[in-house]
Amino acid sequence: MASHAIDAVDTAGEGSPIAELGLARQAMIVAACFAATLSAALIYDVLPPIMADLSKHFGGGATGSFVAQLASTLPLFGVMIGGLCAGPLIERFGLKPTLLTAMALFGLAGSAGVALDQVAPFLASRIAMGFAAGMMTTACTSLVAIYFRGAPRARMNGLIISAGSVGGIVFVLIAGWTALWWWRAPFLLHGAIVLAFLLPVLLTGPVPAAAPITPGAMVNFKRLRPIVPVCATGFAWFVIMLMGGVKAPFVMAESGITNHATIASIYAINAGSVTVSSLIFGHYAARFAPVGVVRIAFLLNALALCIVGTASAVPQFVLGMSLSGISTGVALTAIWTWGMRRAPHDLIARSLGTMTMTLYLGGALSTVVTAPYQAAFGTRGQFLAVAATIAMLVAVSWLVQRRRSSAAA
Repeated sequence: MASHAIDAVDTAGEGSPIAELGLARQAMIVAACFAATLSAALIYDVLPPIMADLSKHFGGGATGSFVAQLASTLPLFGVMIGGLCAGPLIERFGLKPTLLTAMALFGLAGSAGVALDQVAPFLASRIAMGFAAGMMTTACTSLVAIYFRGAPRARMNGLIISAGSVGGIVFVLIAGWTALWWWRAPFLLHGAIVLAFLLPVLLTGPVPAAAPITPGAMVNFKRLRPIVPVCATGFAWFVIMLMGGVKAPFVMAESGITNHATIASIYAINAGSVTVSSLIFGHYAARFAPVGVVRIAFLLNALALCIVGTASAVPQFVLGMSLSGISTGVALTAIWTWGMRRAPHDLIARSLGTMTMTLYLGGALSTVVTAPYQAAFGTRGQFLAVAATIAMLVAVSWLVQRRRSSAAA
């Protein structure tokens, strides 16, 4: 098992395969690696400026509001399914054909909102768009794992997380501006992002393929065990990350902060913190053990939750959301780098697809997982209770690792 782990390549300090290619092809591969993160950003950032219009279009009232909310959440389930299916498809048909197919589906399904007037076809298009985004995420992270090693890989992961955060800020602004012209116009961003990345993907050249070295689906499923801790950590992170993002406005409302521009500014600062922290940490991530970094990020996020849960004024919310953004940028860079290190090299696409599915599952179930905390401790108290749970689990994780290290010695 260890002989097939990418972790061994990283720690050996061998050069990245991309360095052996010409500069033009290097540029195309690097550009292609960003296709998924910027496309996935549209899942979250196209709809907010037009949620009221979407609700009105589908009948208004409780029904229209429910349809609009489903349009925001159903793509997450599509991402999970797409991530899970992408690995075997890449192994069978190749990375570039799978990525190009996913891009075509993303552009068509995402842009279909400009024409669909019936609820069922519209929601189906949102699920299909999410499915395509999941396939793209798996394909693009596989590109990073295939062509980059060690420090360059960590830097690329940091850059990709940073680009996704910047894209989120830019896309929500573009969606708002274009909606002034026509409320359906933001859906066209899906097709625009595909066209922007089509040429780089086409010019990446042949992508090395790695067929599974062991036959049998069950055997290969068991060989994914090295990434189980990474998937569990990523699931937990997305639960907490989405909890803070979704529930913080309710704490702000209790504090009398209801101005839309003020809340948007706080979230923009949060996104900026993700951008800066992932960009900086990506340059140094290869020097640190991912497990230790993730533990620190969890503790920093717990501190952020405590600040948000007890905040009563804008500066306090800014501080809490800034710390949350910093921890997110560091954690996501570390988690993806950690997963690429531990994944069996011949099953890299399947491994990263499983990670994609697990992370987005955490996001989709965040409200369900944290609901007992809210029921028991209230709107503010849930932040403190979740922070205490994080601190306890980090401490247990550290003690278990220390005991294992002592036993091995």
